[in-house]
Amino acid sequence: MHFRSRAQVSTARWVPPTERKGNGVTAGSSAIAGGAGHAEGLRGPGAPADARRQLAVLDLATLVALEEPARDGRVARGQRTRRNVAEALMELLRAGETDPTAKAVARRAGVSLRLVFHHFADMDDLYQFVATLLLRRQWAHMPQLSPRLSLATRIERTVAHRAALFEETSEIRRGLVCRAPTSAAVRQALAAADNLFLEDLKATFAAELADLPGSIRAEYLGAMDTGTSWEAWERLRTTSGVPVRGARRVMALMLEKLCGGTADAGRPNAAAGTTP
Repeated sequence: MHFRSRAQVSTARWVPPTERKGNGVTAGSSAIAGGAGHAEGLRGPGAPADARRQLAVLDLATLVALEEPARDGRVARGQRTRRNVAEALMELLRAGETDPTAKAVARRAGVSLRLVFHHFADMDDLYQFVATLLLRRQWAHMPQLSPRLSLATRIERTVAHRAALFEETSEIRRGLVCRAPTSAAVRQALAAADNLFLEDLKATFAAELADLPGSIRAEYLGAMDTGTSWEAWERLRTTSGVPVRGARRVMALMLEKLCGGTADAGRPNAAAGTTP
């Protein structure tokens, strides 16, 4: 079988930290702080190649714990309330509210304002939790593509995954981007999400990038990363008004051209900047 989502990868050797209060997420805590901080290391030359090592680096046990129901009834109720409040914030962002108030979130969630701040220290803590949930979902549904697949298939499935994710989460991502300048935790979560995308490109198109000199490889990878980013999708869909099918085709075309150009770019005279 050549195509699996990350959700199908066993996480048995990472035990969710259920012994922590609130199953790893408490008011004032930052569930992603450790994972996102480590994720920045994925950009280094020794970046892990396989899914299990990526899981370890990102400390995704913490993210998995967000989805694991607690055995203790009181803790389980707290988990459900946190998720309910987070879903309420996401619903408001999807509805077009750029900066929902805590009162609006409480009203949408059907809980008191006091209960919101019982589970979250402040709105930054709530946004951090939402960003962590999105990161977890991004990981769980990211496809693992066999190198035996054709280039066309790898491109098609990479673009399909990103298009579906971006269409589902763009309004929420906009809200997180607006929050990021004043919230280090949200910035870390967004950086971790972007690093996952980058590592996915490295693994998926390793064959096409393998023979390129280091500096040229970095340029091609950067172009791939930019061309398939949420920011590129946002420009196509929102600024330019391109329909989903057209936006997918534009992303696929960029990857096709970049992957097709790696053979010439890897030749010594091309790497030196001279004309073949």
